[in-house]
Amino acid sequence: MSITRRDFIKANAVAATAAAAGVTLPGVSHAVLTKQDAIRWDKAPCRFCGTGCSVLVGTQDGRVVATQGDPDAPVNRGLNCIKGYFLSKIMYGKDRLTTPLLRKRNGHFDKDGEFEPVSWDEAFAIMAEKWKAALKHDMEANKGKKVDELTSTVGMFGSGQWTVWEGYAAAKLYKAGFRSNHLDPNARHCMASAVVGFIRAFGADEPMGCYDDLENADAFVLWGSNMAEMHPILWSRLTDTRLTKEGSEVHVLSTFEHRSFELADNGMVFVPQTDLAILNYIANYIIQTKAYKQDFIDKHVNFTQAATDIGYGLRPTHALEKAAKNSAMDKLDVMEPISFEQYAKSVEPYTLDYTAKLSGVPKEQLEWLAKTYADPN
Repeated sequence: MSITRRDFIKANAVAATAAAAGVTLPGVSHAVLTKQDAIRWDKAPCRFCGTGCSVLVGTQDGRVVATQGDPDAPVNRGLNCIKGYFLSKIMYGKDRLTTPLLRKRNGHFDKDGEFEPVSWDEAFAIMAEKWKAALKHDMEANKGKKVDELTSTVGMFGSGQWTVWEGYAAAKLYKAGFRSNHLDPNARHCMASAVVGFIRAFGADEPMGCYDDLENADAFVLWGSNMAEMHPILWSRLTDTRLTKEGSEVHVLSTFEHRSFELADNGMVFVPQTDLAILNYIANYIIQTKAYKQDFIDKHVNFTQAATDIGYGLRPTHALEKAAKNSAMDKLDVMEPISFEQYAKSVEPYTLDYTAKLSGVPKEQLEWLAKTYADPN
């Protein structure tokens, strides 16, 4: 088998990375395109998380036979995490479903029965029957009700890896077809709240940074993020910077210790729901030590105050919504402008002593974190 110098380097880079991660990749040295092995390599995105890694997928005889990191990808630079390396194995895992399963008892559908393989025709027939019954029930139950009192007993929870087209089709199916708003993707658990936070804080639905910062920065704060296990590719880049750049440091905040703490210079475990207090302390520290530029604030910063005690987004008739002072929809997005002095006054109570007592984080660790944020260099 002939092999170019470039292909040899690529293959060995994959093998070395896999060995370092404790992963065995049989025949990795042959994972290059040649006439002899007839493996076709194509680029594809890895769909496990939102890091944006590119992988090379090798197919042979209509089957995926191997995957490797794309050496030309700017994000993962030829590396894969354990999930990316085993993409080809997952495709043909023994526990993957190959036929619909239906809970049955005595040959008929029973939600308390055991799973049995069935044909697609039977599976779709049962689904259609149950959907029709649910929709008919909803139509009867909603007669005479106001719009905000309507209920629906059908719902759909979509994947965080939905394509735009899949999400669009699902929205049309549910809202126009089934007349239901009970449709959400996995993003509701994480990204939806981040979107609101980004827009309120920065005015745009984007984080204020990019992956290049992992090499250019010298101070890193992981707040509620276990990058070592959740985003290993980015963690490898952060680790490289921390271990090779003199003076760099890593701060990790979480409600429990995890793998990312192994690299932390300042690892902090705080009492759940006190992270906002820590943020307020940092802001107060910056203000009290005059570590801010008034000219920048005057030109680029708006201070606003939102309504408090807004409830939980439940129906207006729910007891928790009735008890909330500002649960009305017309009050939820009201943002009143305030001055810098008013903002400074609002965070003034969050002193080092008070925040340490509230959060359970030692004072010297909180102060180290605050000084890191206050340091312009």
